[in-house]
Amino acid sequence: MTTVWIPHAKASMAGKVFLEALKKFPEDRSLAKNLLNNAVAATKEGYKVIIADEIKEGKLKEYLAQANKQLIFFAESIEGYKYEIEVMSSLPEAMAVLGLEVPE
Repeated sequence: MTTVWIPHAKASMAGKVFLEALKKFPEDRSLAKNLLNNAVAATKEGYKVIIADEIKEGKLKEYLAQANKQLIFFAESIEGYKYEIEVMSSLPEAMAVLGLEVPE
């Protein structure tokens, strides 16, 4: 899951950079399945954007490399842009660590 924070005053710039990034970094569906695509909320801290992807088996390293390239592109283009990447487990994956299985 990636969370991004954009200052309110940089919203227009962020929109323009987003359109540029779509061309520069085409989506690679071989790496992940998109679950939540750029959900935006206006907060007192600025705009908060959340992206959630289910990364395909064996593709984590490649996915993170691509994600970081994209996010650094944004950070270099938009003053005050911040981001955080969290790698999370699905419930079945987390339960398997405990030696348990989620019933279907």
